[in-house]
Amino acid sequence: MNPVQKLLNEICSEKNIKVNYVSKDWVMVLQKDNKTKYIIGYKFPLNNHVVGQICDDKYALYDVLKNLNIPVAEYHILFKNYSKEEVITYAKQYNYNMVVKSNTGTCGNDMYHTTTESDLFLYIDKLLSKHYSISISPYYDIKNEYRTILLNKQVKLFYGKEKPYIIGDGIKTIHKLLCEFNHYYFNKIKPKEELNKILASNEKYEYNWQFNLSKGARPFYSTNEILNTKIQELATKVAKELDLNFISVDIIELVTGELLVLEVNSGVMMENFIELMPDGKDKAKSIYSAAIDEIFK
Repeated sequence: MNPVQKLLNEICSEKNIKVNYVSKDWVMVLQKDNKTKYIIGYKFPLNNHVVGQICDDKYALYDVLKNLNIPVAEYHILFKNYSKEEVITYAKQYNYNMVVKSNTGTCGNDMYHTTTESDLFLYIDKLLSKHYSISISPYYDIKNEYRTILLNKQVKLFYGKEKPYIIGDGIKTIHKLLCEFNHYYFNKIKPKEELNKILASNEKYEYNWQFNLSKGARPFYSTNEILNTKIQELATKVAKELDLNFISVDIIELVTGELLVLEVNSGVMMENFIELMPDGKDKAKSIYSAAIDEIFK
């Protein structure tokens, strides 16, 4: 049982809601006052099913948000019968500095950064061998990524995600510095030879270019009120335009200052946030508790 399930059980116990698990513990059955509600994974029955599916499809979401004139990271969809010439024409615009990812993937899985034509097609074919469709997109020079969690189109939680990036001190190994950066993630990793290297003083090391908490990034609370307001207003606009009631919206801040919607998650996952932030459990409990109240209204 993961931390979110444990927390949901705790909340339901306090609310006198009977809980049962089916489908190998993937589906949570909640019963109270002769009402039965379901939670599947991290998805609550608070969003329109069709729009939820749009959120889960990177290209569909891009096309929908673009049509609404909402600034969004660009995606180009590919199927197994894709045109190689079309891909080359598209990728040449960005000098093959591209990201290849599963069209419906989560947590940063099945995602690759490429800078050459050969690598681009290597990963395209690799992912299409196991996925019906994939997306390719330009590689954005991202300063930071931010997540906004909304319930009933109101912001309930806002935080940034800092990718695993360290600076050497001439004493500690890369693995030791990474553990100091994100103890929850890197303490679980058995250090390979590269991670046992000692960085020189002021030497920089980037473990991963991704901003996923599940890939070693860490959350932080932004103190830039002007930026925070802009991002939260954009996330709220997404929730209102798509009429979504319980979501998380990931927005990237480019080094140019431009803000783009990267993803909209119809399942609200706070597992890593709970573990990494001192107040993580309390904030997550408050949000999930309010969401459970909503589904029984």
